[in-house]
Amino acid sequence: MEKRRIKVWYGRIEDAEKYPDVRYWQAQSDEKKFEAAWAMVIEAYAIKGVDLRESRLQRSVASFQRKRR
Repeated sequence: MEKRRIKVWYGRIEDAEKYPDVRYWQAQSDEKKFEAAWAMVIEAYAIKGVDLRESRLQRSVASFQRKRR
């Protein structure tokens, strides 16, 4: 099992960093990002009580392309 690191911040909400997790997600591989997104899909379906087998690829998506850097 992978050891998880948790960052804790104490202070006033006005002084908080606006997007504290951006650097973390930018450092993750595409596979890790997709894995996390899919876990959220599964959790959302479970909360709504919807059978996951009802999930489908959105047909309005014409194609997938990798972003050029």
